[in-house]
Amino acid sequence: MQIIVTQKDDLLTSKELCLSSDISEAILYELVEHNIAVPIEGEHVTQWQFTVSTVTLVKKAARIKYDFSLDWSAIPLILQLLDERDELISENEMLKQHLSRFKYFE
Repeated sequence: MQIIVTQKDDLLTSKELCLSSDISEAILYELVEHNIAVPIEGEHVTQWQFTVSTVTLVKKAARIKYDFSLDWSAIPLILQLLDERDELISENEMLKQHLSRFKYFE
């Protein structure tokens, strides 16, 4: 299901996040409880607002949980390690490009 986001700072309600991420409200509670999905507005589930980028994060977290049969408490560490790995890959590519420039001048 595709959710059309209005211009209200491109925020999603908890219901829209659940629909676009294909998760239940109970799973959303787990995600918020473990600081995987962090509402940027609202104190109650009916008032929660999330950024659009949270959809990708929630989908990734849910897939990791179910593919590897992990507890929700392990997911934030795994997501952090994946982010660090992506940063290292990016940095490595940049350094390879710089190195190739030096090799060009030899």
